[in-house]
Amino acid sequence: MVVEFLYKRYWKQFIAVNVVHLVTIGYGVTVGWTAPIIPLLRSSETPLPAGPITVEQASWVGSCLCIGGMTGTILFALIHTYFGKKVGLLLLAVPHLILWTLLWVGDNVYYIYVARVMSGLTGGGICSILPLFVADIADKKIRGTLGSLTILHINFGVLASYTVGNYLSYYTIPKVMLCLPVAFLVLVSLLPETPYCLLRKGKIAEAEQSLMFYRNVPDAGHKTIAFEYEFESLKAFTAAESSKEGLTFADFKTPAAIRGLSIGIFVMALNQFSGIFAILTYAGTILLYSGSSIEPKYALIMLALINIAGNLTSFAIIDKAGRKIFLLISTVGVGFSLGILGLHSFFSDPNDLYMGTYSWVPVLCLSLTIYTAALGITNVPFFLLPEILPPKLRSIGSTISMVLLCFFAFIMVKAFPILLENVHIHGTVWISSGVCAVGALIIVFLVPETKGKNLIVDENNSSSDKARTNVY
Repeated sequence: MVVEFLYKRYWKQFIAVNVVHLVTIGYGVTVGWTAPIIPLLRSSETPLPAGPITVEQASWVGSCLCIGGMTGTILFALIHTYFGKKVGLLLLAVPHLILWTLLWVGDNVYYIYVARVMSGLTGGGICSILPLFVADIADKKIRGTLGSLTILHINFGVLASYTVGNYLSYYTIPKVMLCLPVAFLVLVSLLPETPYCLLRKGKIAEAEQSLMFYRNVPDAGHKTIAFEYEFESLKAFTAAESSKEGLTFADFKTPAAIRGLSIGIFVMALNQFSGIFAILTYAGTILLYSGSSIEPKYALIMLALINIAGNLTSFAIIDKAGRKIFLLISTVGVGFSLGILGLHSFFSDPNDLYMGTYSWVPVLCLSLTIYTAALGITNVPFFLLPEILPPKLRSIGSTISMVLLCFFAFIMVKAFPILLENVHIHGTVWISSGVCAVGALIIVFLVPETKGKNLIVDENNSSSDKARTNVY
């Protein structure tokens, strides 16, 4: 009965959120695409006429996505602010269409570079728009659940890439993936603009119709008192947003602002320098270098499934256990797992039959690394960020943090394959393990627990667009 009630009341919200996440799945495919493809491009079986790519070129293939991410975060933040979230969502399909077209027709590595930048543009746009779209349309009772679907859809895309990338040819994958942004464009065009964006444009009647759509109210005769109250509160909230004072430099100098921004920058740095995104990007290469006895294509699928399992575990109990404890457990777990992986690599000798009996260790260590990272490092920063920033700085603070996240990702993904060549696996993963050790100490002594913090003290007097979401 409860499930039936929830379905009848919220089914349009679930459908709308899953429709806009079609592009998120596509982005997840591009994130995971490099794991099976880079080893192929570097091998003698490369599909590129110019021959195998170099380590330097491989590092650019991985890191160009992050350049696009920095640009996309700012670009799409401006687009949805001035033109609305529906326009911003529809435009997300453009770089996605371009990137798969380039990979389809491209015959050298420079096409791949541009395609990866296009992928980053989509990723930055997803981070800028989707959390706010969910906050705009979701009922407060399921806002957290709907907001948590973003990282899951990305990881579903990674799983698809790890799976399909090993069985479809290099030029077949783009042909298949071009269908996704086309379906996204068609379906998103059928969704109404969010009530909040329509109210900002002064379109009160259209805003009410939009809210009726997302609240599954068929006509005016079925409007309830609760619906009327929600719509009036939303109008008051929008009016308060329009009349609020602009940011000044003094707003950034308060103790709360300095502390919030510092912690925000720290968790974004931890998210990347722990090495998780680089590991997902180069997982196939790491498995080849580590001497694992498990065939890489099967190991990649297993790692993607473990990643999703970690996300599901975190989402199931994080609101009960708390952000800080999950972030700490995750950081310690990643540091420990990478430390063991480094030890195995350091002492490993392919000619030593005794060490060969432990060739399963790299896959186990990577599995533990990815699972424990999914518990906290990969998702808690996005829960934590709006909870530690002062209300007035949540929007600009989140944008700054997301741009820095992409910058940190660029540094890590660009350096990772070069480090693998020069200091080998053990030196590379020990660097990330050391980052986790320092990060764990900072979490214990400086990061506050924010579980249960109310982001909206007064819905009619909120100070930030992003303060309306419980998740990001």
